[in-house]
Amino acid sequence: MFKLNFKIAFRNLWKTRGFSLLNIFGLSVGLTGFIMILMYASYEKSYDSWNPKAENIYSLSIRWAPGEDIYSSSPAELAPALKNVLPEIEDYGRYYVWDMKQRLLARNRNEGYVDHIMGVDSNWFQLFPYKFIYGNAKTALQASNQIVLSSKVSKKFFGDLNPVGQTLTINAKNSYLVSGVFQEPSTPEHLDFDGFIKKSSAGDGWGNGNFYTYLLIKKGVDKNVLKEKINKAFKTLPILKQEKWLATAEIFLTPVKDIYLYGKSVQSPAKRGNSAIITLLTLFSGLLLVIACINFTNLSIAQSVKRAKETGVRKVLGAKKSQLITYFLTSTTIQCLISLAISLVLIEVFMPVLNNLMDTHLSLFTYTSPLKLTTQITVAMFFVILLSGGYSAFFLSSYEPVKVLKGNLSRGVNNLWLRKSLIMFQFAVATIFIISLIIIKQQVNFIQNKDLGFNKDQVLVFQIRTKEARQNFEQFKQRISKINGVKAISRVNYYPGVKEMQVIGREFNGKSVQNLSLITTDFDYFEVMKIPAQKGRVFSKQFVTDTSGIVVNESAFKKYQLQTQIGHTWIDGRTLLGVVKDHVQKGMETMAEPTAYVIEGQHTNAANRVIIKITDSNVQQTLNAIKNVWEEAEPFPFQYTWLDESFAKVYVQYVRLDELFNIFTYVTVFIALLGLFSLASFVIYERKKEISIRKVLGAETINILAMLNRSFLVIVIIANIIAIPVSYILANQWLSGFAFRVQITPWPFIIAGLFSLLITSITVSLQAYKTAKAAPINGLKYE
Repeated sequence: MFKLNFKIAFRNLWKTRGFSLLNIFGLSVGLTGFIMILMYASYEKSYDSWNPKAENIYSLSIRWAPGEDIYSSSPAELAPALKNVLPEIEDYGRYYVWDMKQRLLARNRNEGYVDHIMGVDSNWFQLFPYKFIYGNAKTALQASNQIVLSSKVSKKFFGDLNPVGQTLTINAKNSYLVSGVFQEPSTPEHLDFDGFIKKSSAGDGWGNGNFYTYLLIKKGVDKNVLKEKINKAFKTLPILKQEKWLATAEIFLTPVKDIYLYGKSVQSPAKRGNSAIITLLTLFSGLLLVIACINFTNLSIAQSVKRAKETGVRKVLGAKKSQLITYFLTSTTIQCLISLAISLVLIEVFMPVLNNLMDTHLSLFTYTSPLKLTTQITVAMFFVILLSGGYSAFFLSSYEPVKVLKGNLSRGVNNLWLRKSLIMFQFAVATIFIISLIIIKQQVNFIQNKDLGFNKDQVLVFQIRTKEARQNFEQFKQRISKINGVKAISRVNYYPGVKEMQVIGREFNGKSVQNLSLITTDFDYFEVMKIPAQKGRVFSKQFVTDTSGIVVNESAFKKYQLQTQIGHTWIDGRTLLGVVKDHVQKGMETMAEPTAYVIEGQHTNAANRVIIKITDSNVQQTLNAIKNVWEEAEPFPFQYTWLDESFAKVYVQYVRLDELFNIFTYVTVFIALLGLFSLASFVIYERKKEISIRKVLGAETINILAMLNRSFLVIVIIANIIAIPVSYILANQWLSGFAFRVQITPWPFIIAGLFSLLITSITVSLQAYKTAKAAPINGLKYE
């Protein structure tokens, strides 16, 4: 029986191959979008899933004072102190903030910069058990001169040889012995690791949160209960008798697998995704698939009138309703499987576009979790078949033989209204897409054109590598200043776009000064960046004492109530010189944080990034001249970036979202128009005689087009009424994640509504025009 159903279904599809191709293509487009986003969402949720211990590893973070931000770093002394008093903590691992830096690795004449070599505890691989290709994980970091490399870095310097026991030179002076090589995990990590060395510090004191700590918890321990125990144990540590300010601190735990998408702590070097964007994309890709299924159903029913007599004859010959439903579902299944096959081809064709947009390297046939993806697609296809073919199978199997064999092919008003409701849903979704796209574009344009509070154009950034170059910076600066095309030069440690910054806590006149970001600069920094003073003044070489001065931004001025402090001594015995304008440092999601600026000195961090403002003419010539001066001062290769390109990374995910939504919206509108086309075809076919009678009675073509458009425009208007409040809620919720955002105006809703009405009128009119212009006799004859 199945074989017979299959043959007849396939013959019917071939007989109406043009229509069937349209139907299959519409569904395959929906499946393509859904599966591609499913792959991307699964990839984003797979961070750190390679680690078999991930379920029991937590990142430790601290809120130092009530109402302040939660910081991801902590003192080195904290983890061992907690482990000594809490048996639930099985182990811990830390990495040192000052060991997180780019290094120049060299072997003979082969040299290159490696970005992510971390200084960690010797037991790091107990928490993060990488697969070692060469060497022993247990002994790989016992000595301070040992280094463990990723297979990628090992291949770059040693090819396919076993490098264990070989020597690498780091930063042109220190020799390290390669003690192991690990294989990069199959799924992404919240931190990039190219190699590991033993951390260079045992701890910098309780007042310095210079370590990032992970706790390995024993199996079965409840996270919330443990958090309470940790905070309770923390209050009893002996150090609190000396450092009483620690009593206000609160410790938090974040599962390592949640850091990427759900991490909330600030000043974290971890990569951060956007769970809201993933949810949004998953929701809209699901809606895209649903409207593709609805469109499939509508197109199938639009052709049902041509198979109504076949159904009537089958019933007369004894076919049961269940048999007819099976027969029609078989036809649907064939079309769905063909659609799936086409979508798999389309995925491979368009996956490079998605990879380029979202900066991934996904491929359908090299996917890291093929079983999981296959299961997800199988479950999705089951629902697609039911959703696409369930109603049409019921619809076609319910024809009454006597009526259809007499020529009455209508299934009644209720079925037509159900189909209209489905079209209404399609257009509501399409309108939501259009409104969302417009608002996303407005926000992205706002981000790209907003006054950032500094000038990022034509600013060159590169790093000082040696202590000697930093000590002799004035000589270097004078030589650079003489180059044609150089307007100004300075240096800083954290330029705009850098999210991880030094944060300090102090006490002044009995008042707590906590969570103050501290930036080390040179005298000309504000001149290069075009950051104006709002009160007082900025650093100047004319005043020798400015080396012990301090400048704050507007946020710090307000938070610490410094209205009467300008010109007077503030924290660390520094004189408050002035207040500069707030600027965007970390992106549009956060307001400017309280920040202070100091000149590099004996007790400050190093201002090791040079920033140079150059003219926009003869850029390459200017770069070559700067490179020549650099190579005379430093033994390291010249590596630079542009500030505008670097800063663009803080909002690149929203630019990508905008581009992806462009594609989503076009596809959704296309599918909605296919559904509208099918419903218009069905309605016009059923009203053919009515149209002919109206023409005989003198109706003009324009009158008939207006009559047919009226009912469809009502559907679209209702769809807009539904879509507008839903769109407003979604847009407002998405925009709430921005500290700097556009205001929602009526224009996106008006534009989307008018556009949907316009394309509805055009689609219906094109479909109805041929029938309205046809001779009435063609619609009135019976046979």
